[in-house]
Amino acid sequence: MPEFLAKTGYELPLDPANGVFQYTKNWKGDMFNYYEAHPREGESFNHVMGGVMANQAGWLDIFPHKQILETSRGDTPLVVDVGGNIGHDIERFREVHAESASRLYLQDRPEVVKLSKCPDPVNKLGYDFFSPQPIKGSRVYYMHGVLHDWSDEPARKILAMQRDAMTPGYSTLLIHDHIAPRALAHPHTTAYDLTMMVMVAGTERTEMQWEQLLRLEGFKVVKIWRSPLAVQGIIEAELV
Repeated sequence: MPEFLAKTGYELPLDPANGVFQYTKNWKGDMFNYYEAHPREGESFNHVMGGVMANQAGWLDIFPHKQILETSRGDTPLVVDVGGNIGHDIERFREVHAESASRLYLQDRPEVVKLSKCPDPVNKLGYDFFSPQPIKGSRVYYMHGVLHDWSDEPARKILAMQRDAMTPGYSTLLIHDHIAPRALAHPHTTAYDLTMMVMVAGTERTEMQWEQLLRLEGFKVVKIWRSPLAVQGIIEAELV
């Protein structure tokens, strides 16, 4: 990292295809392309992500999940887990609300989704979140640790793709991520901030930065949900 920053005049890395990771690996393309081309390392990455998600307070410990079912309509899509890796979060929901399994959607890169252990009838779809969201009008679009992988410009594109699939007055966006205070952030958050910069030219955002990012893509923050069991929080947002 010091070598790369010295060469770039200590500018904040913003390009996911041209950062510390690429400099170190002598690689052209983003980190996810690298792991596609190096499946052994990619498998290790997926295991690490699974461990991170499995060994922290889950989203059901933070957000009042029962209200998702209570406010949903008929047999329409219920929860779309965008960039959900191999399905740890959507599986937690299914285990508690087994009757909703056919209305749950796990989305990630095809080679990741095929490793999912979510049982049928959970829907498992290969999906590039820079493309239009194919599942329209879901009650919830959920993203855990997705947007911190990206600087503001690509993050806005991801948000726009989900926004255009949402039903005004009904669909909710849930962002499960670090929400950093202005000062004295938790060491877990600051360590992740450095990790995101090095690996993907991403960042951990403050509450104000989240609000601004969402506002630019037509969202408003309804509430930020927190738990003493978790460093991360969940931003509940809806269309303006």
